[in-house]
Amino acid sequence: MRLRRWAGWALCAILAVPIPARSDDEPTRLDPVEVVDERERPAERLPSPEDAPTGFGTTLRRSAFLGERLDAADLLLHAPGATVRHLPGASTLALRGSTPDQTLIFLDGVRLTSAAGGGLDLQTVPLSLLEEMTVLRGNEGARYGAGALGGVALLRTPRAAETAQVRLSGGSFGTWALDAAVGARGGDLHGMAALALDRSGGDYPAAFDPTPSAPGGTLHEERVENNDRRSGALLLKGGADLGALQLEAVALGTLAERGLPGTLYLRDTQRRADRRLLFALSAHGEPGDLTLRGGLSYRREAGAVWGATVPSVISQPSVPGKDRAWQTEQAVEGRAALSWAATSFTLVGADLALGTEKLDSPYHGRPQRPLLSVGAFDELYLGDAVVLVVAGRYDRIGEHEGFSPKIGAAYRPVGWLELRANAAESFRAPSLGELYLVFGPVQPNPDLRPERGRMVDGGVVVHAGRATAQLSAFYGRTEDLVSYEIVSGGRSKPFNFMDAEVVGGEADLSVRPVGWLELQGGWGMARTRNLLDDPRYLGKELPYRPAHRVFGRVSARPDGWEAFVEAHHQSAQWVNRSNTVSLPAQTWFRAGAGRRLTTLPWETWISAQAENLADAYLVDQLGFPRPGRAFFVTLRTTTPINRGSR
Repeated sequence: MRLRRWAGWALCAILAVPIPARSDDEPTRLDPVEVVDERERPAERLPSPEDAPTGFGTTLRRSAFLGERLDAADLLLHAPGATVRHLPGASTLALRGSTPDQTLIFLDGVRLTSAAGGGLDLQTVPLSLLEEMTVLRGNEGARYGAGALGGVALLRTPRAAETAQVRLSGGSFGTWALDAAVGARGGDLHGMAALALDRSGGDYPAAFDPTPSAPGGTLHEERVENNDRRSGALLLKGGADLGALQLEAVALGTLAERGLPGTLYLRDTQRRADRRLLFALSAHGEPGDLTLRGGLSYRREAGAVWGATVPSVISQPSVPGKDRAWQTEQAVEGRAALSWAATSFTLVGADLALGTEKLDSPYHGRPQRPLLSVGAFDELYLGDAVVLVVAGRYDRIGEHEGFSPKIGAAYRPVGWLELRANAAESFRAPSLGELYLVFGPVQPNPDLRPERGRMVDGGVVVHAGRATAQLSAFYGRTEDLVSYEIVSGGRSKPFNFMDAEVVGGEADLSVRPVGWLELQGGWGMARTRNLLDDPRYLGKELPYRPAHRVFGRVSARPDGWEAFVEAHHQSAQWVNRSNTVSLPAQTWFRAGAGRRLTTLPWETWISAQAENLADAYLVDQLGFPRPGRAFFVTLRTTTPINRGSR
C-alpha cells in the first residue's frame, strides 16, 4: 500500500512538471474567495506559498467589528466549519469535526500551536492586536506542516501606518478593556506599537440544581466565583524597505492570570497564570521572477496552576519550597522559502524549516525534540480557467516522521463560477504535553503513536458582483486518533484507540445589496462516526463534536451610524463514546449599534452591544454555565488619516 501511494505521488509530480514557455508574464491565479468589505480590501498580495488556490477559506477583518467587544474566539465563529470549545478560562478552535490539536494556528507566519498540546488558548491572543484572521478548512499538512488535519488559522498583526487609535470598553460582570496603537512611517522605515489591557470580575449568576439526579429538581441561582481574569499584551513591530529587500521584526509579550471556577457541583479555588513571549525576524525579496522569504522565530510560554484548598478538587501536584510550579515551553525555528514564476503558466516553490521544542517541567524534567519540515509545490495554470496543484511535505518531529501529499484542482467555466476539489493526507505527532506533561487531573502517555488523517473535499465558489458564496462537502478518515480516558481517581490519560470518519460540508454567503448594508451567513456540518470494532462504541459519534453550527448576521453602516444583529446556533454534542450523556443545543443572539460623535480633530465613535440577548442558558465543554445576558459600551477614537478603516 505504501509503495502504491508513493508511486501515485511520483506520477502526479511528473505530470505537473512545467513545459518551458514564455517567462514575461506572471501566472494568472484563481485566488481564494474571501468574505470581505470591498471598501476595506487591502492591496492584493503577490502569489506566495501561503495562498491556497484550490482550497476553501474565509478571511475575517477586525475593522468590520471595531464597535464590538469580542475576543478572537468570538470572531472565528463567523467562519463556517469552525467550532470553539469553551472551558473555564480558555477557548480553543477546531475545524471540520477535528480536535483543537488537529488545527494549527499561526501569527505572522509563526506557529503558535503549543507543544504542550490541547490546542492554542485563544484568550491568550488579544484580538485588538490583530488585523485579520484567515481560516483555511481541510487537511493542509502539505502546505503548513504536520498537525493540520482539520485546517489552519492564519492570524496577522496590523501593518504600520501613520495613525493613532484608542479604544475603551466596559460593561457587565466588572469587565473593562483598553487598547491603543500608534504607528509611523518615514522614508524606508516603519514601525508601530500596540497595547491591550483587559480585566473581568467574572462573577455572573447561573442556574443551579443541587440535586440533578433526582426527578423534578428545583433550579436555584448561584453566583459563579473564582472566575475573574486580568491580562495585558504589548506588540512592537518595525521594518525597513531596502529596495527589493524588505525586513521586519515582531515582538509580542502577554501576561494573564485567571481563576479556575470548576463547576457548580465541584467548586475550585485554583488559579492559573500564563506568560508568552514571541519574537520573529523575517526577510522578503523579489529578485527577478523569484520570491525569497526567510525568518527566525523564538517562542516561550509558561503556565502555572496553584492554590487548591478544596479536598474534592484534583489539584496540581505541589513542588517543595514553591507556591506555584511553572511549566515552560520553548520553541526555536528557522525557515526559508522560495517561489518561482518559471513560465507564464506555472508557479513552483519549496521551503525548509529547522527547529527544536522543549518543555521544562518539575515533574518530568526537560523533554526536548528536534523539528524538521521540507515541502514543495507546483501550481499549474492552464489558461484562465484551470489550476492544478501538487504539494508534498516531509516532517520529522522527534522520533516520529511522515509524508503529507496533496492534489488540488480548480476549474472556472465562467468568470463568476469556480469548481474546486482536493485530496490530501497528513499526520499529527503526539504533543510533548500528551507524552510528558502533568497538569491537574491530566496524566501523560509516552507510548502514543501519531495520528494519520486523509480528507477529500469539493465544492463551488461564486463571486458575482455584490454576492460571494462558497459551498463545499468533505469526507475524512483518521486512524490512531488520540483521546483521553479516565483511568483512576478521576484522572485521565491519552490513548490511541480510535479509527474514525467524518463527513460534512459548509456554506458561506455574503451579500451587499447596497453599499452600507451587508448580509452574512454560514453553516457547517460535521458528522463523525467511530469505526473501532467494539460493539459498545461502533458507529457512535465522537464526543465533543457538535454535528451542526449555523450563524447569520446583518450589519449596516450608513454615514455616521453602525448597527448589527446576529444569531448563532450549535447542535447538541455527546460527551462520552457510548453516546449516553450530552450537552444541550445552544442558541444565542448578539446586537449592537453605534454613532459617530466627532470627525475632527479626531474621529470618535460610541457603541453599545448586548450579548446573549435572549438570556439563553449556555454551557461550556464541561457543562459549566457560561454568562447570561450582558451589556457593554465602547468608546473609540482615531486620527483622521485612519478614517477609512473606522
